[in-house]
Amino acid sequence: MLMSFIKYLLISTSAFLVSCAELPDKGKDKGPSTVEVVKMTEPEFVFGFAGQSRYSYCPSPLLQEDGSTYIYFCGNPNNMVMVDNIYMIRTFQDAARTKEKSVLQPGRPGSWDDHHVCDPSVIEGCFKWGDEEFKYAMFFLSNSRNVYYNEIGVAFSNDLDADSWKKFPVQVVKKQWSGEGDQSLGGTMKSWGVGQPSAVSLDKKGKVLLTYTSGDVSGTRVVWRELDMSDVEHMKISEPVNMVDEGLKNLAEDGKDYTCNSEFAVNLDEDKIVMIRPVGPHSSTYPQHIENAVEIDWMNFSDFMNSRGEWKKIYRIGPEQTHFARNHNAALERNNFGHIKDWRNPTFYFTVSKGEPEAWPEGMHFAEWTYHIYKAKIFHKTINRI
Repeated sequence: MLMSFIKYLLISTSAFLVSCAELPDKGKDKGPSTVEVVKMTEPEFVFGFAGQSRYSYCPSPLLQEDGSTYIYFCGNPNNMVMVDNIYMIRTFQDAARTKEKSVLQPGRPGSWDDHHVCDPSVIEGCFKWGDEEFKYAMFFLSNSRNVYYNEIGVAFSNDLDADSWKKFPVQVVKKQWSGEGDQSLGGTMKSWGVGQPSAVSLDKKGKVLLTYTSGDVSGTRVVWRELDMSDVEHMKISEPVNMVDEGLKNLAEDGKDYTCNSEFAVNLDEDKIVMIRPVGPHSSTYPQHIENAVEIDWMNFSDFMNSRGEWKKIYRIGPEQTHFARNHNAALERNNFGHIKDWRNPTFYFTVSKGEPEAWPEGMHFAEWTYHIYKAKIFHKTINRI
């Protein structure tokens, strides 16, 4: 959840934006010399609470066979009150969409999830809970008003259009340290805990790859675990593994980047995993707590699972491409299982924000009130070298 995580730590004349990245020359020995470039379509507005002091961010899009897309995201139901619910809209190819609705809310007072619920990641599978079987699982971050740290929960439904989801009563992934209360990092700093989950199905049934952000005395990182949720009450979960982060570069491309708040999609037939992630460092001007840019990277899935190899960049998306000061909390468009067919040319969703002097931390001017959801698509094109 960005709201608590932040405390822890322009242009084309047609419709395209061109990356500086080039792939190897494929036409060197055959006719005209050519080069393959990576392009991005002009960003399209998807959703925002226009004219209100409300935010929408952290999208989780599920592409359907009919071309429509279910989008789950974080939003605050009450004007100027920063408390997260999970909302859902469905968009259609003709640009129509359903009205937004809150489908998951904080729990009863005193429960582990009585403050925020956000960062949804929805997948299809087969999940048995007692005498019931569920088709969909929604992983989410939540926390209690009594503590600073976050934890990860899950809720279930048999309908993507459901008005509400049935929450599993306890956390799927709990904080990393033992004992009650927050973990001190010295002074007033406290550990962020675990959250920002991203789930993909490994067998289209009950086996799940769950990645998430972990923040504690060991630092901030992305970790992953395998879950067997065939029988939810007797869930099997592996030990956490730190995600391999070789190849990830910062904004200046002169140093290794840390990562967090990342989403993943897999193509098991081609042994590929794709990640969209924030790129550091943060800006020195308001809002300092969210990133300027996000990046799409890939590696072999087998390497990922064996903690080897390195990430390779597909495209980096920043203010030049989006025309917004901040670009953050992004997601890949995936099918219901978290799989992606054309992994080299993904459609992605991201959150935008204004920065100073258009936004400042006061009343109706907080950057959060400018958090809206956009989408764009990456594609490769071969052109003649000039």
